[in-house]
Amino acid sequence: MALPTLPQLPFERQDDNVKALISELVKRINEDARRIRVVEQRMDRLDNSISALQDDTLTQLSDLKVFLDKINNKIITMSEKLVGIESEILRLNKELTKTATKRELKEMETFIDLVNPITSKFATRDEVERMIQDKLAKSKKA
Repeated sequence: MALPTLPQLPFERQDDNVKALISELVKRINEDARRIRVVEQRMDRLDNSISALQDDTLTQLSDLKVFLDKINNKIITMSEKLVGIESEILRLNKELTKTATKRELKEMETFIDLVNPITSKFATRDEVERMIQDKLAKSKKA
């Protein structure tokens, strides 16, 4: 909408034109003020949205940091446990070198079977003396 031009003719009423001009200017200023208010409201909503997003992001980053700290602590704990397990395995390996092998156990089993009084026949001292006396008696008779 174009602004009304000022009258060129001397007989025209300048009062009516000035009022019309002022009225048009007020209307345009009001329209511009309304548009500025709408833009400001949009900017406020955008600012609020951005602030909410920043708050959410900071909260999520804080939660992520706590979570990563927990994971780090678990990894450290697991690492310490692994070191303990490795040292225990080394200790067990040293102990295993001190234990008997299958072959040695078989030899011990054979030796025990040889000296086992239940399966082996041993003579008592009295029996050996009696056998000697019997042999001597038989040899004297013969």
